[in-house]
Amino acid sequence: MTTTTRFEDLPSTVGSIIEGEPFRLSAEDSSAFERATWLDRAYPKGDVDEFPDDIVEGFFLLSMLDATLRFASGMDDSSMWGLNYGLDKVRFIAQVHHGDTIIPTFETLEVVPKDEGFKILRRCIFRVAGQDTPAMIADWWGYALPLGTVEKGREAPGVA
Repeated sequence: MTTTTRFEDLPSTVGSIIEGEPFRLSAEDSSAFERATWLDRAYPKGDVDEFPDDIVEGFFLLSMLDATLRFASGMDDSSMWGLNYGLDKVRFIAQVHHGDTIIPTFETLEVVPKDEGFKILRRCIFRVAGQDTPAMIADWWGYALPLGTVEKGREAPGVA
C-alpha cells in the first residue's frame, strides 16, 4: 500500500524506494506513440531490416516515467503539484518487446529546496520481469510546489 506524502514531508523521502505497478506495452501503443511523435512520418518506410518489429522505442519507455511514477508515488494532490525539471542521465540498456511485463522502480536520491518548492531527484529503473539487467535507467528531476504558489497562467518560480 502506498502512503500519501504531503509537500512538507518531501525531504524525508530521500532513500525511499517505490515499486510501481507492472505494465505492458503493445504494438498498438507503439503505433500511437509513433503517430504522436511523428516517428511514422520521419521513418515512413520503417526501420532497417535488422531492427526487431516488436521492440519498444527507448523514448517511448522514457515517456512512461511521468504516468508510472504518478500511479506509484502517493503524492498528496491537495498539498502540492509538480513539474518536470529535467534529466541528468538516461541509459537504454536492454531491449523491451511488445507484451513484456515492465516493472518500474523509483528511488528518491535528493530533495533540494528551490524557491517555494523542492527539486526531487529520482533514479528510475524499468526492468523486464524475469531479467536481471535493467531495460532503462534514468536520473530524473521533478520540481514540486505547494498549492497556491502560482496564479493560473503565470510562470512557476524557478522555472525558465
